[in-house]
Amino acid sequence: MEVKSVEDYMERIRVIDALEQQAMGLSRMLTTYTDRLQERLEQRMAIEQGSEAVVLRSIKHLEAAVTKSVQQKQSLIQKCHQLDGEMQEVQVVSSRLQEIKQLLDVLEYSTRKD
Repeated sequence: MEVKSVEDYMERIRVIDALEQQAMGLSRMLTTYTDRLQERLEQRMAIEQGSEAVVLRSIKHLEAAVTKSVQQKQSLIQKCHQLDGEMQEVQVVSSRLQEIKQLLDVLEYSTRKD
């Protein structure tokens, strides 16, 4: 009986050693997979940070372009108001010129009659 229990004991030790080897192999595989996953996550983070930086720069450039466009439109509106005011003076002068022309026509007509 003792021989059988020593043999059983030795068999159990071999099984435990085999299980331990399998566990060590699985642990190494898990470590490898975890390291690869971490590398990929770090790469993904770097890509996303780069993308975010590009988006932020694009937004800032767009904001600057929109701001410049709004300022130019406001300047154009002010210029239009200024020209509108100046055109009123031109219209007054034009009206006076028409009156003068009519007077000259009347004068010319009256000088021809005489």
